[in-house]
Amino acid sequence: MKLVQRYFLRQALTPLLLSLGALSLLALLTQSLSTIDLIIENRQSALTFLYITVLALPQLFGIIMPLAVFMAMLYALNRLNVDSELVVTKASGFSPWQITSPALRIATYALIAHLVINLFIQPLTFREMRKALLEVRTDIASKLVRAGEFSEPTPGLTIYATEILPSGRMKGVMIYDERSADTPVTYFADQGNISTIDGKTTFTLLNGNLHFINENGAMDITDFESNTYDLTQLLAIDPVLRLKASDRYLHELFAPDPDEYAHPKWENEFKAEGHARLSSPLYNIALVLLALSFLARGDHQKMGYGRKIAIAAALGFTIRLSGFAIASAAEDDPALNIMQYLVPLSVSGICIWYLLNKRRAKNIFKIKWLRARLPALSRAEPT
Repeated sequence: MKLVQRYFLRQALTPLLLSLGALSLLALLTQSLSTIDLIIENRQSALTFLYITVLALPQLFGIIMPLAVFMAMLYALNRLNVDSELVVTKASGFSPWQITSPALRIATYALIAHLVINLFIQPLTFREMRKALLEVRTDIASKLVRAGEFSEPTPGLTIYATEILPSGRMKGVMIYDERSADTPVTYFADQGNISTIDGKTTFTLLNGNLHFINENGAMDITDFESNTYDLTQLLAIDPVLRLKASDRYLHELFAPDPDEYAHPKWENEFKAEGHARLSSPLYNIALVLLALSFLARGDHQKMGYGRKIAIAAALGFTIRLSGFAIASAAEDDPALNIMQYLVPLSVSGICIWYLLNKRRAKNIFKIKWLRARLPALSRAEPT
């Protein structure tokens, strides 16, 4: 790579990192809004919230990477044009390939990184995120007990704990149960712990006593070292980890277990997700070629390139959004999966043709040139 090409590469890398960081932060904030309600509702720590949010980053990178590369390329090419550096490079005898190769290198690197994220990193992190979310939803202690507060998970049942340790063990536990028609029962214990084994949720009380009114109207007190209180009937929680299409690896999307997902709707959704994973990296190449078509070719414009940038940006975002729309529609109509590849490949093909056939492409839109040719064609004698 020549010195000029390395300079062009550096001019594009800095805005790429900035745009990728800015778009990632925006997407991260949007993603966190859907998680923070669950975290607050289940009274989880800020560390849990941060962990779940970070696990969502790979998918966000995959979504925004083509747009970040596109925005960075528009900025870099505009700067090179405004400073007349592209004009000087063309005048020095650089071929179109030598001028565009730094941008295509970046697009290729982005494509490879995007593909690795889609095929390996995203399903790995999303599985961990799904497990973390399941742990949050099935955190029984946070749903039933608040330290220093009387909680009533169901009418007639009151639970209190003086302190809840980070391990989940509780100190100074009191349970008052008046759901029985015969007599209310009160449990006091020095310690308590909630656990789920084989789908059965129990509250284990240690070193306590049981208080109730006997048939004679007197208070009976029974001491115990360990007592188990069944909570299964109070909770309607599904502890099974269910993986969505975004959590699965490519081979699981194209060949799902028929015993687990037998419904045709699931099969169509998985195939659409699989094709989207493979086709979305192509937009890195397509959008970079689009930026090159608008700003890397053509004459120098003293009035600036604002109009070209606006048109290119609108067209680029429309192309990428159409990809999202097609991927969503393919979940209902599998025949649209081929369009997930045709859109970026068609854009790439048109842009390559334009970059390599500038004069011909430009003349197509010259109405004066067509008018000048029409009389000559009309006078031509048939052979």
